[in-house]
Amino acid sequence: MNLNGINHQPQVLYKAKEAEKTAEKQPLPVQEKKTEKKASDAGCLKNYVLASASFGGHQCKTGDFAVKKLKDVPCCCCGKPMLRESDMQQCKRAVANTQGAKLAATIDEYGKYMRADERCVASIIADKAKETGCDVSQGMRQTSSQVRELTGKYANGILDGLNAMATEAFKNEENPVADIIKSAKEEIAKGQGLDRSAFVASLEEAGSTLGEEMQGKLQDTAMNLPQTFNHVQKIYGKYAQKTPDEIARRLFSTAMTTAEHIHPHSLGGPDNTANYIAECAGCNNPRGSMDYADWLKIHPEYPRKAQEHVEHVEARLINGEIGRDYNDWPVDVRGSLSKESGGRMQLKVLNPSTIENMRKQKGLSGKVTVQDVQEAYQKQEAKKKETEKS
Repeated sequence: MNLNGINHQPQVLYKAKEAEKTAEKQPLPVQEKKTEKKASDAGCLKNYVLASASFGGHQCKTGDFAVKKLKDVPCCCCGKPMLRESDMQQCKRAVANTQGAKLAATIDEYGKYMRADERCVASIIADKAKETGCDVSQGMRQTSSQVRELTGKYANGILDGLNAMATEAFKNEENPVADIIKSAKEEIAKGQGLDRSAFVASLEEAGSTLGEEMQGKLQDTAMNLPQTFNHVQKIYGKYAQKTPDEIARRLFSTAMTTAEHIHPHSLGGPDNTANYIAECAGCNNPRGSMDYADWLKIHPEYPRKAQEHVEHVEARLINGEIGRDYNDWPVDVRGSLSKESGGRMQLKVLNPSTIENMRKQKGLSGKVTVQDVQEAYQKQEAKKKETEKS
């Protein structure tokens, strides 16, 4: 499976070598262009200059990044909706203050905000709550001695869903994904757990003949697996004796909205809106200064989700939820991601003029959708080709 022009090697796992990464990530010298810079750019690109595009945007603190302040923005990496602090408090109270069947229903309702490891923990607790009427803290303690076994049961449910999807996709053809899933189930049965990165890489290779849409669906389903069984066990190890409030907050903490520095701040990336993209804490924190070549092995869905993320933000920008000073953000972030990923990510975005025209046509009360944005992009590109011919 090869999505968005990214080649994945099966069974290749990332091993952090911070010193080597730091050396690899030093900015390359570029020829100085004799173009006029915007006043807002003054000094902010001292350590990082895009060779392929002019950095626009404006200097601001991560907390002031406008996209970060919107509700229910999909993460640019995993694609799951993110939470602001006020939203997280609501989710936390709902889980911490319920028990039994009501707790299970609450976890099901708010589970869309949880990342894969946390969703696994919450699912295990929900099953126990329905069985014993316990609260989230009691449920965690009651299941702690069986955590690996119960994680295996949870993972097997996702694998069964994957197998059913692949069987339907291949129809009368032989389903090569079935062997990958069978092997994964055997490893789980032996108590060895499952490494998601290696599994997804193998899954993509086995399903490479399927259409891109189906490949994406299989990939998205597989990314619901916990990263490893050890990740789930670590959550239990640290929180099994905590209060309901503490456990509930932990379940949602990785969904918190953050401003990701596309070119890592530790490597000279500026505090500039053109170097920011909204990402959940669960994706942002583990990346650190890791380059995209390695990060995309862990999160191969990133290119698709980044495209969806930008389209979502463009729609809300046109609808007036973000100020006009962000009209050039889509073009800027396209250049930033292309540069930082070595060309692996090539987003389709609306030009500032297209955004402004759509905003004027719809007005601040308009309700532009992502589909409207996609159609506008096609018209924009068609007009561009006509101009180039004439």
